[in-house]
Amino acid sequence: MNAQVNGRPSGRRAGRTPAARAAALIALCSLTAACSLFGPEELGVVWDTPVEDTKGAEKGNGAWLSGDTLVRSRFDAVCGYEASSGKRSWEYVPPGRSAICHATADTGGSVVVLVRDAEGASSSAKGKDCAVAVAIDMKTGGELWQTAAPASAPALARALHPEVSAGSGVAVLVDGHDLRALDVRTGQPRWKAALPDGCLPGRTAVAERQVAALLACGGTKKSSWDEFPSDAELHAAAFDPAGGALLWSTPLGGRTSVPWDARAEFVSADPVVVAASESGDSDSGAYLSFGGTGRPNPPIEFSGPYGEIKIHDRLDAAADGTRLYTVPRRGKSSRTYSYTLTAFDLATGKRVWDDDLDGDTAYRILPEGEKLTVVTGLDDSPEFGLRVMDAATGKQRESRGFPEGHVGVDTVFRYKGRFIGARYEGSSSEWKPFTAYELR
Repeated sequence: MNAQVNGRPSGRRAGRTPAARAAALIALCSLTAACSLFGPEELGVVWDTPVEDTKGAEKGNGAWLSGDTLVRSRFDAVCGYEASSGKRSWEYVPPGRSAICHATADTGGSVVVLVRDAEGASSSAKGKDCAVAVAIDMKTGGELWQTAAPASAPALARALHPEVSAGSGVAVLVDGHDLRALDVRTGQPRWKAALPDGCLPGRTAVAERQVAALLACGGTKKSSWDEFPSDAELHAAAFDPAGGALLWSTPLGGRTSVPWDARAEFVSADPVVVAASESGDSDSGAYLSFGGTGRPNPPIEFSGPYGEIKIHDRLDAAADGTRLYTVPRRGKSSRTYSYTLTAFDLATGKRVWDDDLDGDTAYRILPEGEKLTVVTGLDDSPEFGLRVMDAATGKQRESRGFPEGHVGVDTVFRYKGRFIGARYEGSSSEWKPFTAYELR
């Protein structure tokens, strides 16, 4: 089970000559029957949801599949759709002009948990923005509970972005110096985490077996304007989702400490994998991962012989139980850039395999047991596609193209033999929230 930040199509790879593309395509066709010499086989459209009028909204908050229900969150509403037909079944609209700041979901419990502005307040209203946490039933759209969304110390909030996370039957909130969990369906308190001494909670992510958290710990240099020492460092920790007991805690950077204000974000909650800068928002840093007891694995640097992983590409990565999948970049200019899907062994930090995806851009990587589903796009082209790959070897099993004229998707779900593409990060005045595809 992993927690991954939403990716987006970027169209940033360097193009290839027609001859090089043809040669690569012939090689690809030799690996899979789902291909012809005229390109990957095109997916057919089963159903489309209508374009939604949101008056130029820039982006949404996320999309999820729970059972037979698809859910999409945007800045002003959360909507549910029937996965079998694409028919909209419900809509939740926050009261007044309040905006949705953040949304997450416990798909097993069929609950979306969102943070919105206080009633009647725009997102710019001082003291009222992002002030209420609300749980919505994914099957009916009904409100299950709501509570004040507590805030941490201002400096810590800016650095660690403590947003609500959900999963495994709980919604986890940072409440000042505490980390608390509520029952995801009733809103009743479940536990207060047993934080290590001298630590304050920040960003969290929930998996089936554990709640992962970033903590600011230690330090001696106290200042008059911050509630914790300026020389505190980041730790990674895991808690029992049933009762909040501390399972393990360890410094994030091992022998080299990572300062509390360094940019650090979860790629996965189980195993715990964090993309962390060495300091601030610097490009230097590494993917830092931990075994089941909190033992640190060797770091996987953002820069190496495999290329460079830029700050805006870090969360295009994904992890399963043993490997990390990333998209390093090679080249010194936009004209020479090339990107390669690369697998690393978490236990050793060593590269296992890589694949250039015939020059495509991989912007969403979805581990599925022995397979990887990869959403791809071509440079300077409206063409987008799906690759299904063997996770152990990187060999391609299938290659599918989206129909001509179809905008790329932010993620995909598998549902009864179909692919369902979800769009939530672009302007929803141009994009259809969901489209169901199947092989023609």
